This record gives sequence, structure tokens and C-alpha cells, in this order.
Amino acid sequence: MKHALLNASLIDYFIVAIYFVFVLGIGFLLKNRMKTGDDFFLSGRSIPTWITSLAFLSANLGTIEVLGMAANGAEYGMLTSHFYWIGAIPAMLFLGLYMMPFYYASRVRSVPEYLKIRYNEATRAVNAITFAVMTVLLSGVSLYSMALILQVLVGWSINTSILISAVVVLIYVGLGGLTSSIFTEVIQFFLIWLGLLLIPILGMHELGGWAGMAHRLPEGFTHLWSNLGSNGENAMGINWLGVVLGLGFVISFGYWTTDFLVVQRAFAAKNMRSAQNTPIYAAFFKMLVPFLVIIPGLIAAVIFPDIGKPDGPSYNLALPLLIERYYPPGYSGARFDRDAGQFHERHGGKCNRIHHGLDI
Repeated sequence: MKHALLNASLIDYFIVAIYFVFVLGIGFLLKNRMKTGDDFFLSGRSIPTWITSLAFLSANLGTIEVLGMAANGAEYGMLTSHFYWIGAIPAMLFLGLYMMPFYYASRVRSVPEYLKIRYNEATRAVNAITFAVMTVLLSGVSLYSMALILQVLVGWSINTSILISAVVVLIYVGLGGLTSSIFTEVIQFFLIWLGLLLIPILGMHELGGWAGMAHRLPEGFTHLWSNLGSNGENAMGINWLGVVLGLGFVISFGYWTTDFLVVQRAFAAKNMRSAQNTPIYAAFFKMLVPFLVIIPGLIAAVIFPDIGKPDGPSYNLALPLLIERYYPPGYSGARFDRDAGQFHERHGGKCNRIHHGLDI
């Protein structure tokens, strides 16, 4: 792709610069408070519940989820919601009600440290090493996903986007530790929610509400359970047993109750009750996330009927294309780049006309 969907204006770059300066400022302001290991890794166990809850959720709500789940929504429909309502909520509640009392009472600074106390040093080492490898690989994917969005929307190169973002994160985390990460994640929570909220609202309005959208989608695209009788009845190729047992128990409990990246936010809570409430409060907001990422995927499947086809745009472009369609300068870019029309013509056929009106 040689052309970006948008021409970024001065106000766009100004907003990005303000954000970078702001998050770096958080790190510098918190630098003098990082005096002990507990201050750096646990924020001194002094963070209020509402902050740890939002940080707990935002630690998982990154570019992979926002971009990927919108793409899954466009490809598989409402079945993608099971990753939230079955694959997250029960495990998050279990973590708050059952696991956090063990974690918090042991006064550990990480999940691997708890495993050392509960089992032995070998168990801790295996968990720490596997988590470190996973984190490095996942961070690379996250940085690439973010860079892909910037390349598609404003034309920044992949390497430039990754380098700038990695340096900014390294500085504010190195200076302010977990506290810096938590406060930055709270800011990101509001930015993500406010930034994405208009897309499903405007999209549903354009398509005539849920009913107007549903009758334009493939059969079963808006169903949650009725097409899970066998693997061949849905595009995802799964059945209800795989959803309930594989996703609902094995994958979700393995992630939400042991992943240090998210659980550590609850470790920073000011007391036991606050630590327990952290994943429970976060579960409430988690139930609403499909409205922000999956519904836009369904909207994209209607508005861009060639998405995911050999001669159409990738499913990964579902959200960027909607951002380009609905958002004004300062929110997504100055204007639609005429050169990007060449991209639509090369990769979507109808997409160039769809930009000006529905072509279904």
C-alpha cells in the first residue's frame, strides 16, 4: 500500500505530540516516588479500586484486540463475542472472588513469585521464562499492529512508528514503574472508549439500526448460539462444546488468572477488598467492549461488501476504513486522500463508491 487513507493535518500531529509529552511527563513526575522495589513493581500498594480496575481492563485492550476483534467481527460475526462473554467474564470473576485473596495475602510482587511460594523454584523459573518469551513476542505483535494502523491511516512507516512508540514506552515505564503504566492505561481507557464510541453509533444509524444491518449480513452472522450445533454450521468452525470448555475454561482461566501483565494491576490495589474488586469491576466494562469492536466489524461487513475477498481490502482494515469514513479532522485526519481512492480501486472494487454511499 503506497497511499494512506488520510492526509494528516497539523492538528493531528499536534494532538499526537501532546499525548507523547503527557505520558512522558507522567513518568518524570513519578520518578522521585520510585524509592523501593515495591514502589516500582507494585505502586506501593496504594492505588484506588477504580484506577486499578480501568488499568486492569486497558492492559488487555491494545491494538491487537481493537484491530483484531473488529476484523474477526467482520469475518465471523457475533460469534466473536464469545471471546468476551464466555472467554473472559467468568475467569475475571473467579480471579476476584477466589484467586486474589491468595495472591494479595501472600504479599508477592508477581505471579511467578507466588508459584515459588506455592510450589518451588523450578516452577517459578519455568513460569517466568515462558512469560518473558511470550511477552517479548506479544509486544512485537502489538507494536507491529499499532504501526500498521498508523501506516494505513496517515502513511507513517512501520519502522518509524515502532521506534517512536517503543522509546516513549521505555522512558515512562523506566522512570515511573507500574504507577506510570497504570495512569497511562487509565488515560488510554478513556481515549479508546471515546475514540471508538461514535463508530457503532454512526454506523448503526446509517444502516437503519440493528434490523437494517442484520438483514444485509450473511445468514447466522448475528447469532450467538443457534449455529454452534456442529463445526460446519458457522464460519468459525467451532461448536458449543469447544466454546464452553476450550474457550470458557482452558484458555480463559489460564490467561486471566495467571497472566502477570494484567494480574499485577490488582496487586497494586490499596487493600484486599480493592484487589478483589479490581477484576470484578473490570468485568462490567469488559461486557461492553463488543459494542466498541465487534459491532463495527459487522458494520464494515455491510458497508464494504468486498472486504476479505481476494480482490478486496483485508479484514484487518475493517476499523481503519470506518475511522476514515466517519471521523473529522483532529479525530482521524484532515480529509480523505484522493490518492487513497486508488487503493480502494485496487483492493476493493466497490469500496471507492461505497465511500460516498452504500452500494449493496
